[in-house]
Amino acid sequence: MLGSLNFHTYKELLVQSVYMPLQLAPSSLTQPILPNWSFHLFNVNLGASSNAAVEREALEKVGSYGKQIGHLAEALELIIKKLKLLESKELSQKERDILQVFLGDVSAVRQIKSSPPKA
Repeated sequence: MLGSLNFHTYKELLVQSVYMPLQLAPSSLTQPILPNWSFHLFNVNLGASSNAAVEREALEKVGSYGKQIGHLAEALELIIKKLKLLESKELSQKERDILQVFLGDVSAVRQIKSSPPKA
């Protein structure tokens, strides 16, 4: 049978019948970096929620958790300053220190946000 085949037909037959389990790249290119995070068009799973639909809608319409926390931090900063809680004699030194650390964090975030982005 092989004697009657020309070279081109023989080559096609060889290519069709040869199986080479050669794999130059991995079949899966996913690697977990952070637990509970998925980078498939951004899905963040932070655990069980009493109402996942409300959380999803809040993220879509109000903003990210970071944005929401930023709003809370700015509101607390305003209250601390307007009520002059850092000068309050009703608070212990430890409590005033806690407020000062918080205000320092709010200030640091404000500085980062106002700085040009790093490459």
